[in-house]
Amino acid sequence: MGAIVNWLAVRVLLTIQYLGKRYAGWQSQTNATGIQNVIEAALATMFGNPIRIEGAGRTDAGVHARAQRAHADIPFAIELRGFRQGLNNLLPHDIRVAGVETVAGDFHCRFAAKSKSYVYRIWNAEVADVFAGETHAFVPQPLDTDRMQTAAQTLAGHHDFALFTVAAPEVSSTERRITSIDVIRDGNVITIPVTADGFLRYMVRRIAGSLIEIGRGKLEPAAMWEVARWTAPAKGLTLWDVEY
Repeated sequence: MGAIVNWLAVRVLLTIQYLGKRYAGWQSQTNATGIQNVIEAALATMFGNPIRIEGAGRTDAGVHARAQRAHADIPFAIELRGFRQGLNNLLPHDIRVAGVETVAGDFHCRFAAKSKSYVYRIWNAEVADVFAGETHAFVPQPLDTDRMQTAAQTLAGHHDFALFTVAAPEVSSTERRITSIDVIRDGNVITIPVTADGFLRYMVRRIAGSLIEIGRGKLEPAAMWEVARWTAPAKGLTLWDVEY
């Protein structure tokens, strides 16, 4: 029976949105609840068998996603609109499957990714906004976005970003290529969109933390590569897209 199920299996690519506040990150865990745990439980309920999903990348506790990608092998072909609706009916309100498509059986959502984009969002005003409270970092001090933009541009290109990750990263190389990064103000909201061929743990949050210090005038733009001891709050970070 197992061989028949494998032969009939259909690989699907999910586009997933979630608010990270209640979860310990994307990755499945035994001592906490990850987004992956919740979706796999819903799939098991839907199909009556355990189904493993593979994400395009990890997000840390409290980080959100607008378009996380994950693939899964479901045991038989199913109408995709009904599959999406049925899965969403089994998921909590803060996790949604926004899209489903079939892909080749050897497609891997992480290895096939060409680039990823994150957006860090800041509510920059004297009073916090209740509607932005879960998805934006709050900085009451005025921020100079021109200084922040100047510093951000020094990060573009291929560099060793070891300064912006954990002391002992579990990767073979800390070199990455940032293809675009900007600091944009729209009223009280400052966004920092970053696109790269890959990201290290805490990389965007530490970039954002340093840029905030530069915007406050506590650090000079030229010192962007000298120290990165500030890690901006997780709630301001959203995995925006994964490009294939």
